[in-house]
Amino acid sequence: MSDAPIPPDRAAQLLDDILASPPELAAVIEAQRAVIAAITPDVLAAALALPRRRLIGMGSSRFAALDAASRWRLSGIDAAAETASASGASRGGADTLALVISSSGTTAESVAAARRHRLAGSLVIAMTSRPASPLEAEADIVLPLRGAQAESSGMATLSYRATMAGLCLLDGNAAIQQRLDAAPAAVEAVIANRAAWLADAASLLDTGREIHILADGFHAGLAEQAALMLREAPRIAAIPFDTGDWLHVGLYTLLPGDGVVLFAGSAADDEAITTIHARGARVVVAGPVRDGADVWIPVGGDAVPLQLAHALAVSVVAELLAAELWRRAGMTAAAPAAPPARLT
Repeated sequence: MSDAPIPPDRAAQLLDDILASPPELAAVIEAQRAVIAAITPDVLAAALALPRRRLIGMGSSRFAALDAASRWRLSGIDAAAETASASGASRGGADTLALVISSSGTTAESVAAARRHRLAGSLVIAMTSRPASPLEAEADIVLPLRGAQAESSGMATLSYRATMAGLCLLDGNAAIQQRLDAAPAAVEAVIANRAAWLADAASLLDTGREIHILADGFHAGLAEQAALMLREAPRIAAIPFDTGDWLHVGLYTLLPGDGVVLFAGSAADDEAITTIHARGARVVVAGPVRDGADVWIPVGGDAVPLQLAHALAVSVVAELLAAELWRRAGMTAAAPAAPPARLT
């Protein structure tokens, strides 16, 4: 737990971090590639050939891990994302690659998980923004989560995308690498185009009610991270759902006048939009053009919704919305500081 007070101008710092995202993402990808290139090819090949991958972290670190685990399972790897603080965590072994993520490098539960896996014989890759941290001491390989600059707001924005990028570099897939190269430009495009949609989207969501965040469950971490940004910055209740599952379990608390954020890419998108409108609510859609969107945020350019560059770019949408809604709520330099946040 950090005892340092959160700066009262944190809203402005959040926006600064968001605007710094494209060059910082490019810088951290370059730094991560340099680390990977320095690993002996046989060692790297053996690590990526291990049949079990366990991705361990808390908060935004785990959210980024959720989507990587989904992608790796699709390719036939036994991969799972775990909450570092959960009881009954997986045991390590010589057949296991443990990826332990903590931007601070000091999260006690994550450090303990890395130590447990190391002692059990797992190969441990740590991902952290802080060199010489306790987490680094427990790892065989360390991937950086910082390129040219650190976050100033204390919120996981730059480090969240850095985690996504680092996990993509461990795919060993040429197509993934190519899409990763396009990610900084995709992020920049969303930021540069914000004047066309941000005010309307924020007004739609500024209802004083909870906001439902929908995305294909393959990108559960993206929805979780978006909901966290709205809770942590403007202090709005936000709940993530798989789009299809929302039709079974989430729609009951959607009331007339409510706002929904939909990250397009699920087979259930059309039914969800129809249901949202039938219940008197409205929807902000981010992604490829989608009929029925009350506000549409164009994101990406990949042929398939929520491919890599697209997913990295979509993550900026919720951050921009959070910063704008926070500004509207009057969180200025005159406002009292928020309680300390837990570092992950």
